[in-house]
Amino acid sequence: MAIFKRLMQISLFAALPAFQIFAAPDPNFHIYLLFGQSNMAGGAAGQYDGEGTKGVDDYCDTTPRVQVLAWGDCNRTPYPCPNRVLNRTYDQWYTAFPPYHNCHEGIGPADAFGKTLLDSIRADIKIGFVPCALSGQKLEVFMKGKNAAIDAHTQPSNGSTKITRGAYEWMVKRCRIAQEKGVIKGILFHQGEADNGRSGWPADVKNIVDNLKQDLGLWDSIPFIAGELRYDGCCAGHNTLVNKLPGMIPNCAVASANGIERRLSRPDGQVDQYHFSTRGTKEFGRRYAIEFLKVAKEEWIPRIGSVKTISPRIVPYQKMRTSVEGKVRVYGLNGRTISIFNKTTPENAMRSIKAKGVYLVSRKIETGETISALFVKN
Repeated sequence: MAIFKRLMQISLFAALPAFQIFAAPDPNFHIYLLFGQSNMAGGAAGQYDGEGTKGVDDYCDTTPRVQVLAWGDCNRTPYPCPNRVLNRTYDQWYTAFPPYHNCHEGIGPADAFGKTLLDSIRADIKIGFVPCALSGQKLEVFMKGKNAAIDAHTQPSNGSTKITRGAYEWMVKRCRIAQEKGVIKGILFHQGEADNGRSGWPADVKNIVDNLKQDLGLWDSIPFIAGELRYDGCCAGHNTLVNKLPGMIPNCAVASANGIERRLSRPDGQVDQYHFSTRGTKEFGRRYAIEFLKVAKEEWIPRIGSVKTISPRIVPYQKMRTSVEGKVRVYGLNGRTISIFNKTTPENAMRSIKAKGVYLVSRKIETGETISALFVKN
């Protein structure tokens, strides 16, 4: 499995016919899916949540190592970062700064998460976020096949077209766009205020994650980090359900909200029962990153000082066919193992594959070197 992950991240498709042109995903472009509701989308209001303008550059500075896939079309000055101008087009990549989601959102935990990771991961690795959180929405909006309506105030826009329902399918589509450029390395989730105390919530979260893994070809052990809700707000009791997730979802951890500073009031002057302050959100993002690094092994997320992996060598299909018997692995292009043969020739292994498609066959040769080749089953 590790062989496939390395190989799919270089120019494998050169072995395909010339009229089929593909761009291989960059193994050092690490993608993170964001979904949930407003605290993930950007519930912290930046300079307008009572903190003044002090420290604006802390969350409005940029680096080309952190990118965001535009949530929607937007051309305006964002209120979290008044020294910058948003000029984003739906489903295109941009250097990241808040808001990551809707034009009118504030700051979410992804910004501090990304900057914290940069302090720990290898210097040649870039980070890309796929923001899919929808403020104020119940979990059912993200459930596959549910086709629940998205409230008008948080509908993503593609030009004049609004995404009015089918958030799961929208989320998967955006992730597939991201997979053309990089490799999904983790999922960050914060939701529950709209489902406060609902007993079936943890099982529904697990079902969404299971469907994402299946539909996007993700590893079962991909890190999934959920965040607790405010301890002093409307929905602290829901944290009991949030903390059930690690026992239900592989490689899941929970970012604690204990002691995180709250947002004092909403724009209408009412007491805010739901959101964290800007300082609190920065701390929350840092906690997400800490929990992520606890469950993400170093071979999955190379740390600073780690050595680059040397990829197995790509060889012509004919050379693979003529190699002798041995252990042969066959992979699909979604990264999943199709078959493992302990003693056979690569040619016989390929013959055993029935479904049409493009596959990767990999094996060690007599020298101990691993070689791999693409083949097409017609």
